[in-house]
Amino acid sequence: AFDLNEAGSVWQHLATLISRLREVPMKRNSLLCVMICIVLAAAAHVTAATRDWQTGTLTEVEQEKIREGSTRHTNTEGTAKDRGNKTDYSQNSTTTTMENIETWQVYTIEGEKKVYIAREHLLFPWSKPANVTVGDSVKFAVEKGKLYILDDDGKEHKATVAKVRMKTAQ
Repeated sequence: AFDLNEAGSVWQHLATLISRLREVPMKRNSLLCVMICIVLAAAAHVTAATRDWQTGTLTEVEQEKIREGSTRHTNTEGTAKDRGNKTDYSQNSTTTTMENIETWQVYTIEGEKKVYIAREHLLFPWSKPANVTVGDSVKFAVEKGKLYILDDDGKEHKATVAKVRMKTAQ
């Protein structure tokens, strides 16, 4: 649940910080950039605090690598040799094809009444999935087709809900 006292406290600290920043000699544009960053960070903190966190069990994790097509690149080098009254032209072409592979981490979380299957898009090769263990409990929140997972390191991960089904009676 959302704690109004906590949000008020965040905004009070923000106002104090901004008033102190005005005392620091700084160019107006730099001060504006710093203030915008602080406001955005505070808004993100308040948003994270407002999530309706649930506790569930992580029942399955799978990493999918999906081919999304390919990119072809051709490099052509040309040379011209002057032979007096004649010019010889030559060229050499090299074509490379790169596969476009997208990586998705798929999480299956069993909540109190529903089972959620969600996919997190790992955008870069160095992107890391949530640090969670299959069979352990996990904190999660569902909002507008997105599933937020709070991993063992306290980091929040956003995944797209792919499937929801009712939990079967046992």
